[in-house]
Amino acid sequence: MSLNATTKLSQFREELYLLFPKRRDAIMNLLDALTSDGHHFKSVVQLSNSKQFKRQYSSITDAVADGLSGISWNEVCRLVHKFTASDLTKAPHRFIVDCTPNPRPFARKLADRTVTHHPNPAPGNKPICVGHQYSLISLLPNDILENQKHWLLPLSAMRVASDLKGHELGMQQISDCVETLDIGDELFMSFGDSLYGTESCRVKVGEKENWVHVFRLNSSRNVFRSIVPEKSHVKGRKKEYGDKMNLSKVKTHLPHDREITLNQLSKKGNPLKVVIKCWDDMLVRGSRNYQSSKHPLNIHQVEVFNEAGEQLFKRPLWIAVFGKRRREISLEDTYNQYRSRYDIEHLFRFGKTKLLMDKFQTSEVEHEENWWKLCSLAYIQLYLAKELAPSLPEPWERYLLSYNIEASEEKNITSPSQTQRGFEKVLEHVGTPAKPCVARGKSHGRMAGETQPSKANSPIVFKAKKSQGDNNTESEKEAKNSESKKIAALIKLVQAKLRSSVLSMNEFAEKLLNTT
Repeated sequence: MSLNATTKLSQFREELYLLFPKRRDAIMNLLDALTSDGHHFKSVVQLSNSKQFKRQYSSITDAVADGLSGISWNEVCRLVHKFTASDLTKAPHRFIVDCTPNPRPFARKLADRTVTHHPNPAPGNKPICVGHQYSLISLLPNDILENQKHWLLPLSAMRVASDLKGHELGMQQISDCVETLDIGDELFMSFGDSLYGTESCRVKVGEKENWVHVFRLNSSRNVFRSIVPEKSHVKGRKKEYGDKMNLSKVKTHLPHDREITLNQLSKKGNPLKVVIKCWDDMLVRGSRNYQSSKHPLNIHQVEVFNEAGEQLFKRPLWIAVFGKRRREISLEDTYNQYRSRYDIEHLFRFGKTKLLMDKFQTSEVEHEENWWKLCSLAYIQLYLAKELAPSLPEPWERYLLSYNIEASEEKNITSPSQTQRGFEKVLEHVGTPAKPCVARGKSHGRMAGETQPSKANSPIVFKAKKSQGDNNTESEKEAKNSESKKIAALIKLVQAKLRSSVLSMNEFAEKLLNTT
């Protein structure tokens, strides 16, 4: 075992232990149980059966609800960066941002639940669920072996409120992390999908001089050439956008400014040729509040071909690079780093299946938010132990080539799942700063006949657009009384009633007009 890595993990745990204002021993036991045995259990309360948790199951709720309520998460963010900064010095800080759902369809007492995106494998069903959405910010390490194992460094996990948008909150999280870590004076990058390329996101990026933002463009989008301003005495509005280029129509493509070709290997070892074309200083449409013509961006087209020269994907990948220092990033670095953006999907899946990230059942929003942040700390512990955990393959995995290669490498880095298997062995060498549990006297509990008031149900928040001046909060949709089919049916009904009555059509019309 590496002494340096052991010392780093031990010091991190000791300093983290001191940041917990209350219930620090229970929190540390819960964190160790989650880190080492989270993949063995299906619910949070089962963590009380772990060897690392020295208390009763009621201490789990006590640790999350009471112990984590007063912690300063900015201090925790600085502490994480302090012990992982050595892996981030070779290149600019690279932030990866994305949102993931936390389904809570049966939590009727939980506040601020909304309809959010959730993949649904059933054909024909909408990919939605009822619950909360969380925005995660993570840093991408620079080590090649760590990238191959899909490691990330989660720094911030925040719930997206029903009155906010996930991509806007994510960009604000990055801005807050930069100020918290005091790295705004150096170049840093962020990566997101097409949703993080909206006007509001680009406005947030433009507020900082050293921020370069990379996001995917929709293949059907229109972009324009920028126009060099000319001195002219002609009156009237000057033209801001040049020739139009539709990304999905090859005939409209303008001559590109740069092009490179990369030779890479697929996961199966097949040779691939990657062709990257770049259009510099392109424009996208803005609005009255944001003059997009003054904020150009670079657009990259990525096409991948196999050994026979056939295109592997139906459509090319379009990437936009936005920021004042965007030219300092090469085409190759932009492409390779954007490919690592998908590692955050691995983090989401690992967190939900191995760290019980979405398994905490509570009716308090604050307790749920604390649990997500505690799961991020558990992942950080695994990251610091990636060089210490022994490789413990399952019986059906011992013949895999990956384990034989890892045994021959000088620097052995285990994957998140492999590290979690051997984390219990790591704790035997590192120890815990938590004090032993001391039994207290038995509480008398509730008095006989004492009852707790029932908590009111919280309605589901639907993000439906309502017309101005509509104050009706009871129904989500307005009644459509002016539909033509309903009007025709009403006319037929009135005519049928008049035929069976003694009133004529003219008499009925006069009575109807005189009715107040």
